[in-house]
Amino acid sequence: MEANVEMRLSKACETARMVEDAAEKSMTAMTHIYNTNRRVIVNRYMSELTFVEDARALAKNLTALRKRSAALSQRLTELRSNVQKQVEELYRTEVDVDMNLRACRGSCRSALPFTVGHHSYRAIQTDMDHIKQTVVRRSKTSTPPEDIARITLRPVDVGPVLSPQYKTIPTVQRELLTQFEDIGQNQLVVEELLEDTEGF
Repeated sequence: MEANVEMRLSKACETARMVEDAAEKSMTAMTHIYNTNRRVIVNRYMSELTFVEDARALAKNLTALRKRSAALSQRLTELRSNVQKQVEELYRTEVDVDMNLRACRGSCRSALPFTVGHHSYRAIQTDMDHIKQTVVRRSKTSTPPEDIARITLRPVDVGPVLSPQYKTIPTVQRELLTQFEDIGQNQLVVEELLEDTEGF
């Protein structure tokens, strides 16, 4: 009888060791899977943060670029207008000089040969008209939307309630395995359209 009990006890101990070894192997595999999943989740979380920060920087750059583009467009219009006035004034001056020289030919001792370059002024005027049309055409075809959407992260409460028994598992304690409660779950949200992104 004693031998029978001893044999059963030995079998139970061996079964317990096998179950313990299987549990340890299972926990090792679970730890490996946990670490792999954690890397993926952390990388995704960091990517979301980077994406939102990059979107914020792009919106800020786009706003600055729009302001600069508007200022440069205004400056280009002013410069084109100034050039147009200068060309007209230069043409009038040349015509006046030509008229004075023609009037002076009979009474002046020596008159320099001078002619107004009408074809040059027509070419300049054609170029100025072409520049004006190009600027108008580009401003009509490439007008971007006025508003900029703001992308943010909104925390999302997902997942089951944390189990207190989970923390009592030896492998969880040894490997510091959390239930990912330390990593925030977020949702990308496009907020209202902003005309001025100074708050970025």
